[in-house]
Amino acid sequence: MTITVNANSDQADLPKASRANELNDLLTLAPPPRHAELEPLRQAARDRLHEQTLPTPRDEDWRFTDLGALRRRSFQAPIAPLHPEIVAEVGHLLGERSFPTVAQIVLIDGYFCGELSRVNATGVELLPPSMPAIAPAEIFSDLNSAMLADRVCLRLTGHLAEPVEVFFVSSRQQQSVVSPRLSIEVAAQGQTTLVEHFLSLTGDQQFTNSVTELSLGTSAHLRHVRIQHQSPTAIHIGCTTVCQAQDSHYEGHAIDLGGCLSRHNWQVQIYGSGSQTILKGLAIARDSQIMDTHSAVFFNAPHSRSEQIHKCIVGDRAHGIFNGRVVVPQVAQLTDAKQLSRTLLLSDKARVDTKPQLEIVADNVKCSHGATVSQPAADELFYLRSRGLDEQEAKTLIVKAFALEQLTGIEPQILRQELEGVLLAKLH
Repeated sequence: MTITVNANSDQADLPKASRANELNDLLTLAPPPRHAELEPLRQAARDRLHEQTLPTPRDEDWRFTDLGALRRRSFQAPIAPLHPEIVAEVGHLLGERSFPTVAQIVLIDGYFCGELSRVNATGVELLPPSMPAIAPAEIFSDLNSAMLADRVCLRLTGHLAEPVEVFFVSSRQQQSVVSPRLSIEVAAQGQTTLVEHFLSLTGDQQFTNSVTELSLGTSAHLRHVRIQHQSPTAIHIGCTTVCQAQDSHYEGHAIDLGGCLSRHNWQVQIYGSGSQTILKGLAIARDSQIMDTHSAVFFNAPHSRSEQIHKCIVGDRAHGIFNGRVVVPQVAQLTDAKQLSRTLLLSDKARVDTKPQLEIVADNVKCSHGATVSQPAADELFYLRSRGLDEQEAKTLIVKAFALEQLTGIEPQILRQELEGVLLAKLH
C-alpha cells in the first residue's frame, strides 16, 4: 500500500476534514506493536489525534516551517523489520566506531536490534517498554506514539566513565515512516554521557519521526550529544524531552546536518531548585534544506539557571529557523536564564527566521535574550586578507571558526574530533 499525504501546495485553504485525512492516511501505515505493553500508549495517542490535523503556516509554531516535502511524499507500509542483510550492513558500519562505550543501543527502522546492541554493563539496566511516557502532547510526538512499533527504555545508575551510544539507522526501505522511541532515566547521583546518532544507509526518502525522553533524578548529571546526519532527501522530525529534578545538571548538544526537512523540538522541564541547563545547538543548511529548531525551557521551581546558544549557518537557497522560549512563572524566583541565537548567512538567497522569547511572571530574576544575523564580517575578512589569504579562503576560515566553537564541551574528545571532520566536509 502506498499513501500520498497530500499533493496540494496550499494546505491552509483545505477544509479541516480534508487535512484530518492526512493523519488518518499516515496512521493506516502503522506497524503492529512488538510488545503488547505498547498498545495503551498507542491507543491514547490515537484518541488525541482524532480531531487534529497536520500543521499549516497558520499555526503559530509552524508559520515559518514549510511541510510541503512531507505532504508531497508518497509513503509505503513498512517491510518486515530487521532483515538479515540490513542488520549485517549496519553491523559493518558500526564496526568502524572509534571510541569505547559502556553500552551500545541500535534501532533499525525504529526496531531494537538486540544482535548489534550491548546493554549488559554495570549501571545500565534495560527496562520494560511500559515505562511512563513524558513526551509532550504535541502532534508529531503523538504521531510517534500512535505508530510506535518498539521502544527502548533504560535506567542508568552510578558514575559511567564511558558514554552510552545510541544509533537510529534508517535502512533501504524507501519512503516508509519510522517512529523510533528512546526513554532514559538517570538515577539520583548518576553521571553519564549519552550520544545519539541519526543515520541513513543510503539516499533514502524515509520520514523519521523520533522521540527521546530523558528523566534526571536528584543531583544527576547528563551530557547529551544528538547528531542528526541523515540522507539529504530524508525528512526528520524529532522531539527531545528533558525532566530535571533538584540539583540536576543537563548539558545538551544538538548538531543538525541532514535531511531536506529537519525539525528538532527541544523541551526542558525544570522541577527542582538548584538545577542547571545548558543547550548548545548547531544547524548547517545548504542547497534547499529547511533546518528548524524549536526549544522551550520551563522553570517550575526557584533558584535554577539555564544558558542557551544556538548557531545556524545558512547557504544557497536554504532556510534556517529558530524559536526559543524561556518560561518563568511566579514560583520560579531567582531564576537566571540566558538565550542567544546567532546566524551566519552565506548567500543572498538564504533565509533565516529567528525568534528568541522570554515569558516572565516572576519579579526577582535575571534573564536576557538576543539574536544576531549577519554575513561574514567585512573587518574580519580584511584582517585575514591582509595576512595573505584570498577572499574565499578568508571566508571559509571565518565560517569554520563560527561552527567549531559550538563543539566546545563535547566529550569524549575523539567524538569531538570526528564531528569536526564531518562539519568541515559539510562546509566545504
